Amino acid sequence: MRIGYYIHHTSLKAGGIFTYSIGILKLLIKSNEIEKIHLIISSDQENYFQEFQNSLKVEFKIIDRKNLLIKIRFTLSYILFNIIAVYRNFFKKSNQLKLLSKLPVLLNPYCKYVNSSQIDLLHIPFQYAPIYNTDVPLIITMHDIQEFHYPEYFSALQKFHRKMNNITALNESNHIIVSFDHIKRDLINYLNVKEKKISVCAPPFTEDWFLSEEFTPENELRDKYQIKNDFILYPAATWKHKNHTTLFKVLYQLKNEKLNIELICTGNKTEYFEDLQSEIVNLGLGNQAKFLGIVPEEDLIGLYKCTSLVVIPTKYEAGSGPLYEAMRYSSLVICSNVTSLPETMDNEKFVFNPDDVDELTALIRKMLTDETLKKLNRANSKRRIGQLKPIDYSKNFIDVFKKLI
Repeated sequence: MRIGYYIHHTSLKAGGIFTYSIGILKLLIKSNEIEKIHLIISSDQENYFQEFQNSLKVEFKIIDRKNLLIKIRFTLSYILFNIIAVYRNFFKKSNQLKLLSKLPVLLNPYCKYVNSSQIDLLHIPFQYAPIYNTDVPLIITMHDIQEFHYPEYFSALQKFHRKMNNITALNESNHIIVSFDHIKRDLINYLNVKEKKISVCAPPFTEDWFLSEEFTPENELRDKYQIKNDFILYPAATWKHKNHTTLFKVLYQLKNEKLNIELICTGNKTEYFEDLQSEIVNLGLGNQAKFLGIVPEEDLIGLYKCTSLVVIPTKYEAGSGPLYEAMRYSSLVICSNVTSLPETMDNEKFVFNPDDVDELTALIRKMLTDETLKKLNRANSKRRIGQLKPIDYSKNFIDVFKKLI
């Protein structure tokens, strides 16, 4: 089986979606059912994929998205395609504009490659595809429709953009992969997607998804990022639902209790980051809360290995990569009681209400000081990783591919 696999050019900034894309790519490379993977990436992503350069199973297709002509073609293709899609959806006339609908596909820089590469299907491990209506079946991974749960976290423009792109992706793709049952239920309940069009394919979170196998030693990390004390780690882009502000309030309480602890946050700094900075200043936490942005993988692995505690206070998560990473690297870890996280943790001692500052403060205090609880936490992580590791994660993906082919 020969598949096309597209890694979105914004995935690195999207955080977990990039690590998901890499994890599934590694899974497919290991599968004996896959003969060739046509890896479609942008020119500015090449340095992230050196590990796969020598793989006989991977063939690279690199698109220079900075090229002016390619930019123009992408823009025209995107605009024209969405005008046609909106017209069809609004007037419910799917048979109209058939001839015109071929034009945005022909304009798309991916069209010629996808249609001539002899692939059996195209898998996009992202919410939206860069191209639709090709000659091969198209699968997308729908990660969430969070805007239905927390609409207040999105502007009117963002909600419109997500709705338009989600509806297009759901209508124009041949099949949809989700990672967890709760996402499948959301698609059925909120967007009326037919159940048979959705497959739940659990990602192999127990495997190491990082491209690097190295890690930065603690002394180098402390010197590089000016970390002077024990620290709590939260790897997450600064989206509102990630709930950094609750951690600030906890840090403020611990500071008043004379518990000297720092908060280290990694991940993409979104437009919401300025609001978080203001909150840090208001609480007088300038020396204790640090945002490092996107750090090299070696540094992130090193931070997992030397942190006092990983805390995941998110209010919504399809599935938490950092939770699995913390478990895998034997970090102490606690998480909020939302979506799939409690099931992953599988121990109520280590989950909390993300809106309850006092509860989280008490749990963090205990995790930092109670040696018995620390041992239980590490033992729990080892048990869960041991339970999840033997699962044949590739089977569900391969079954979906075969069904479409």
